[in-house]
Amino acid sequence: MKTDLVEIFQTIRAGIQPYATRGYTVHENSETGYDLYSEKNIELNGKKITERFFTGVYINGSEVEVKVNTEEFSAKNQQLSPFGENTAGLKIVQLDDTKLKEVETLVEIIHTHFKEKEWI
Repeated sequence: MKTDLVEIFQTIRAGIQPYATRGYTVHENSETGYDLYSEKNIELNGKKITERFFTGVYINGSEVEVKVNTEEFSAKNQQLSPFGENTAGLKIVQLDDTKLKEVETLVEIIHTHFKEKEWI
């Protein structure tokens, strides 16, 4: 069981870094944040979209936050901020193998939706 926030962050970051080779671009890569975006240019409802938040992991105060894009599930608002209405996530203060698998599964589900929607 990991309880050190830096160690939790680094473990989760290591799990999502391979997505950078699967069509996503790193926007932040710091000691406290790492996130990935799709930069595929698409048009949706007459709006041109040049980037779309995919996932990120951040040290935020006394916890590590994992955020994912939920636009697939809440498409009424086209605000694509990683901290806007189209994101959901997990707040983690302890990381064990079960929780890590939960994070990995969540990210893979969102990746599958991105592929289905041709956003990457």
